[in-house]
Amino acid sequence: RVSPGARAGRRPRGAAPAHPPGARSRARQRWRHAFYGMICCLRGDDGVDGEGKAGSPRAKAGKRSKSKADNAPGGAFGSPVPMSPTSDDEEFHDAKDTLDAIDPGSPKGASHRRTFSAALRDANAIALEDTEAADERVGDVSRCVIPRRDIPFEDPSSGTALSWSANPEGRGFRLRGKKYKSDRKKFPSASPLFDVVQVLALRSDAQTLDMGDILYGGEIGNSIHGCPTVYIANLMLPDYPPYNPVFGKYDRTKGPDGPGQHICVVARMTDATREALRASGGDQASMPPEVKLMFRHFNAQVDENGRDAPPHLDASRHVTKMVCMVAAGQEELPWAVRVAIGQGNGKPFMVNKTGFFTKRTRGSSSYFEIGVNAHNFGPVATNGLRNCHGYFSKLVLDIGVTLQGDSEAELPERLLFAFRAVKPDLTKITVHVDELRRVGGGRNTRPWLDWDAVTL
Repeated sequence: RVSPGARAGRRPRGAAPAHPPGARSRARQRWRHAFYGMICCLRGDDGVDGEGKAGSPRAKAGKRSKSKADNAPGGAFGSPVPMSPTSDDEEFHDAKDTLDAIDPGSPKGASHRRTFSAALRDANAIALEDTEAADERVGDVSRCVIPRRDIPFEDPSSGTALSWSANPEGRGFRLRGKKYKSDRKKFPSASPLFDVVQVLALRSDAQTLDMGDILYGGEIGNSIHGCPTVYIANLMLPDYPPYNPVFGKYDRTKGPDGPGQHICVVARMTDATREALRASGGDQASMPPEVKLMFRHFNAQVDENGRDAPPHLDASRHVTKMVCMVAAGQEELPWAVRVAIGQGNGKPFMVNKTGFFTKRTRGSSSYFEIGVNAHNFGPVATNGLRNCHGYFSKLVLDIGVTLQGDSEAELPERLLFAFRAVKPDLTKITVHVDELRRVGGGRNTRPWLDWDAVTL
């Protein structure tokens, strides 16, 4: 005769436990930490809101909003998952909106979708470009250049590994509209204010800023009413085990530091943006809202070295917003990784406490650089990022940067730049920053840099 307790699965009285006390709870905790680490690596935090503001456990376990689409194009991430671990938080860090990936099969996506062949027939058709890959010989520092292999926007899987593709129209991104503060609606972005002209990848033994000076010697771009015509984004990724947040030995005023990779995106101001600045005569009242926000962002205060490090005193330096969307390759990932990436897919994050801004003006030359310091992410996020390094090589990513508008006078938003990274394998980054420093500067010694694109 089977007792009710046995039928309920309870251990008979006096029997030895199947597992040591607390073993199951510890195992569950380890799984939760590993899974949440993968999520956090895409958010830029570790249990907090990415800019240091703690989120409550209740908020992180909130119910899924039925009004939000699964943030996985075409449901390719498998089972539906919420946009983020929070209930109604619409954006990571200290922003208050969402930048959903557009499902090509949905009416929302169809409203602005057009074929690539149709684009080529337009008067301002986009010409596909294909640059040569760098020399693979050891010691050739030109290996730091990621080749450009343009592909049709509708066919992201056709891309060549370890390359990038231009997105001069900013396709796939929806940003805040003019009346966003009242109607909460978003629309496809207008073409970006800058065009990406080159992407480079380097290694270093510590966080390294001033990539514009290291790469080009600072003699690039020019200035229009205080706005540099060359924009460099330097994404600094850690490649070491995270420090213990309590007992770890590192400079508490600067945060963790160590070996890592640098992804450097070089962009050039478009003709339309330059014309809008010139036509305004430097008068903000005569500038379009998105150009005026850019003007304030570029002309905010810097120190005697041309740098603005956190905490930023000017509010216009708190508005840089980045977003990364998976365009292809997710089907090659393990299910758990697909779900984890789905939590952060297409979710913008603010670059505030991790952003270092540099404005260099030498004579008629001028460029602006943002250093995104992922070393300052929390230990769970840092560990999750390292664990996901091997999966990036399977993905095609649409990456964009914008400045967040918070009033009707600053809206609609518009992309600063956008491009597509095709299967970025971080393990293939072999050129060290010190190698580059040992090579002379200028056109003659670095002909693999696109000097014509940045010397306007």
